[in-house]
Amino acid sequence: MSRARLLTLALACAATPALALEVEGRYRASPEADCEAGDGAEGFLRIEDGVFHGLSGTCKMRNPVNVRDMNAQLFDMECEGANPNFQWTERALFMEGAEGGLILAWNGYAFRYERCPVPTPETAEAEPEAAATEAATD
Repeated sequence: MSRARLLTLALACAATPALALEVEGRYRASPEADCEAGDGAEGFLRIEDGVFHGLSGTCKMRNPVNVRDMNAQLFDMECEGANPNFQWTERALFMEGAEGGLILAWNGYAFRYERCPVPTPETAEAEPEAAATEAATD
């Protein structure tokens, strides 16, 4: 490979910011939302594979930019509502909250969402046993 191609490849890799913030996961949209409810349940936001699944649509998270001296990133959000004719583009800031969770800021609006715990194999096995125990004692 020529030096020019190597330099071009190196510059392209350097121009892509590393993800400073791990945002993938499931978040409560309200304190009342039950994290143990299934994926179809209302009251949750989910971020998976660079797609934000909100309460009224989905957004592809494009062009991440790290925010200097903060554990935060800006994204270009390419969004689509429940009606495919309803599409928009917006900038959004994703930041880890001081007490955990996610702070999400859109132009003029900021929200804090609590992250749902990720089920571990131990908790996934314990849940059916706990439910059976509760049913037996009722």
